[in-house]
Amino acid sequence: MNPSNTAENQRLKKADAYISRCLRGYSADADEMRFQLLEAASARIGGYDHNAFRAHFQVKDHLPPEHLFADAKTLVQLLDETDIHPALCLSALAREALDHAAQRNSGAYHTDFRLALHLANSVEPHLREGVKVIDPACGAGMLLTAVSVVACGPDRILASEWLRNSVFAADLSPHALRGTRIALAALTDDLDTIIAMDSHWRVHDSLLAPDANWQDLSKDGFDVVVANPPWEKIKLTRHEYAKANGESRDYGASYHLQSLSGYEAARTKRSALAGSLIERYPLLAKGEPDLYVAFTELLYKITRPGGHGALLVPAGLIRSLSTEALRRALVEGTDELAFTVMENRARHFDIDTRFKFLHVNYARRTKASAPLRSIKIAHANADNARVKVSAPVSLALKDLHQLRPDLTLPEVRSDKEWRLFKKMQAKGSATDNDDSPWRAEFCREVDMTHGRRYFVKHAEEGCLPVIEGRMVQPHRLGCKAYVSGEGRSAQWQNLPPGQSRIVPQFWLPMEAASSEAQRRSGLVRAGFCDITGQTNERSMMATIVPPGVICGNKVPTILFPNDPSEDRLYLWLAVVNSFPFDWLLRRVVTTTVNYFVLLSLRLPNLDIESLPARRLIAIARKLHDLDVVGNISIDHAWRIATLRAEADVLVAKAYDCSRDDMKLILRDFPLLDRGQPALLGEEGSTITTDLLFSMWNRTKDRDDPHSKRVEQARASRAVAYVSSEFARSLVAEVRECAHEQ
Repeated sequence: MNPSNTAENQRLKKADAYISRCLRGYSADADEMRFQLLEAASARIGGYDHNAFRAHFQVKDHLPPEHLFADAKTLVQLLDETDIHPALCLSALAREALDHAAQRNSGAYHTDFRLALHLANSVEPHLREGVKVIDPACGAGMLLTAVSVVACGPDRILASEWLRNSVFAADLSPHALRGTRIALAALTDDLDTIIAMDSHWRVHDSLLAPDANWQDLSKDGFDVVVANPPWEKIKLTRHEYAKANGESRDYGASYHLQSLSGYEAARTKRSALAGSLIERYPLLAKGEPDLYVAFTELLYKITRPGGHGALLVPAGLIRSLSTEALRRALVEGTDELAFTVMENRARHFDIDTRFKFLHVNYARRTKASAPLRSIKIAHANADNARVKVSAPVSLALKDLHQLRPDLTLPEVRSDKEWRLFKKMQAKGSATDNDDSPWRAEFCREVDMTHGRRYFVKHAEEGCLPVIEGRMVQPHRLGCKAYVSGEGRSAQWQNLPPGQSRIVPQFWLPMEAASSEAQRRSGLVRAGFCDITGQTNERSMMATIVPPGVICGNKVPTILFPNDPSEDRLYLWLAVVNSFPFDWLLRRVVTTTVNYFVLLSLRLPNLDIESLPARRLIAIARKLHDLDVVGNISIDHAWRIATLRAEADVLVAKAYDCSRDDMKLILRDFPLLDRGQPALLGEEGSTITTDLLFSMWNRTKDRDDPHSKRVEQARASRAVAYVSSEFARSLVAEVRECAHEQ
């Protein structure tokens, strides 16, 4: 079992430590001894003949079997203390240990027991006698074990029949299948059942296995397919290769040449694999090939008509441009399709807790079934014991085809959110028409990886400052100043509102830039930080980019050729930096604000000469000016905040949002004002929300309670619209200025 900070591993910590103590002195055969101890525990739990098991599967004696059987007694007691089904514990403990590089290379992110039981429960209605269930990338068998536990409960007779006839598995690793056998064998006392079950399993690369292999197991396909396939792009990067070769590095740091020895040969080999897979799985052809896309195509292929599938895949399946063909294939080939959006905050996997993934359920269409009419989307979270799912929202395909022609799914959590999303998009103006004033030209001016060899660390004649994503906030350019270091370990100073200035980490010689980048560097354009997250404090951060600088690839720039005026740029900034647009974006974005995502969202239908548009342009211009004046005070920060609140109200009304709609929108931003003092007796500040609604109501209700709350918050020196990471720098600068005066 990998040492990690997952919730499952914490519960199995004592059992894993006990296994390690038992295996001391057997370092040369530690993996084999671990398997043998777990097999002894499985025999104790299941009740089958341990010695006969070892003889049939040709387990070589490293210790007397009776010694292992005695050690297994304590292990079984420790498993009982976890409150996890012991067979699921055995699966987790039997996983192959993978270091970070091996895990990234294989894309193997093990399914924890909560997710496994959740998937198993989702297919429970289809787990009838005689069905055939398969996991073609089974690892140590967590999903198959969970399905078997759900199908059979404590009934040993039923379990024996089930294991003998219904459980099919495949994996590239024979060690993984041995772990699967350990876990499932704990459900029966019949060795013949274990042997019969094992005969249905295959050691092969499921993606490259010939169709005959699957037909040999089940001629007409499988009734239920479950899987957590590998999540990894087939493309090999220098960063991953260097880390696999032992280099300790942060992303974005310089490379040591010795760690890249053999990189080109490895990349060529990986490219050949990608070509082979694309030939077999045509849905991989668009974008960078990803293993989970190929596996999803395989899973559907081996599901019989009328059969069901349940799988775990990255959220890119419902988001990415490259997965459009796969989405269409699922819509056209199923009569039931449901997605549950999940985050890793419950520590299912030993990766970033913000990572989003999907539980997908489908029923493969038969010739007699009607076409799919709607897709269900739900959200889930988990505690230490189980996954909890919200009520699903039905997205009618006729609406999706109109609003999201590529069939990317808006991540709405309720019928109210779905209605609001539809209304805002219906009221919006499409940006992809050739004659639209919003038709955009995007550009990544400098690639921070490939252009790195040309960068210089100090200003020189003929060089331009390089703008990085961390230097961008809403209506701000130069919100952070470079101090020292490089890559993710680089040190940057947060600059408070009013103090923005360009202090870059790199400069680029003009002759090293492309002709288009050189042209753009002489223009006023807009730019935005494309690294984001749905659960960040804000997801969209855009600013004006002046001439004389050049933007790295994490700050794409935008021009509007049908209306090249600066007014169009400032109007765009006022819209996209607003809460309403940010809310729309959070429905469809994962970790990157790419062109595909932006072009799929409609902007409010504002004539640039209308009074609301002219006011939004004036606000955006003023916000730009106020951020670079070098002034710093609470009053100055409040001037900025008041203008941003006014812009939010104007954009909301342009989208035809009501006050209740705005309440719904603002619930999606729980991290606002974390750095601001709360009102007396309250847990956290709500100053930004209060300011926005006081602005909304200012012409209607002079006794508005939000206005009174704003006055109270200002008295405690709270400031609205200040990003939490800049709150301290604002307070520190104000204090320093006051001290100097």
